[in-house]
Amino acid sequence: MTLDDDEARELARRMACAHIMRIDEMPCIELYLDQVLALVSQSLSFMALPGEELLTGSMVNNYVKQRVVPAPQRRRYTRRHVATLIFVCSFKRVFSISQIRDLYQVCVDRGVNVAATYDALAGSLEDALAQRFDGTVPLSTPTVELTDAEGAPVAPDLARVMEAGVEAVADKVFVEQTLLLGR
Repeated sequence: MTLDDDEARELARRMACAHIMRIDEMPCIELYLDQVLALVSQSLSFMALPGEELLTGSMVNNYVKQRVVPAPQRRRYTRRHVATLIFVCSFKRVFSISQIRDLYQVCVDRGVNVAATYDALAGSLEDALAQRFDGTVPLSTPTVELTDAEGAPVAPDLARVMEAGVEAVADKVFVEQTLLLGR
């Protein structure tokens, strides 16, 4: 496989600029499904493969049925739904849906501040992607600190699982996107 240097540099630049929407960047108003699909797809566009739909209405309905995502109220979706769907779409590259559901439930059961964790995971994934595509910096393990509602650290063992998940997602995206250059 030979990679064009210009294409590889452009891919590295795109990945260094990849930004996953944070909770406070999401609309405060309730959204319809088509708006949610667009937001999630836009936020994760850096990991999409050609022709891949990262999220469809059918997927959302299945995630609701499997209790991975809370059911919408009056067919409207909130920030919580958007964040959960971004998390699911990112992590389903390396985990099964049942594993993602279990991971989320363990966070809830252990008193983890889910909103703060989502933002921390988004930042860690961005950093891990930038490192993998930069080739000039040594790779480091992503860092995720889980906190409770008061901001106190909790569940360091669970944080290690999250860090491994972030690393696995970044590695998978690196392999997929790099292989696309070699075609």
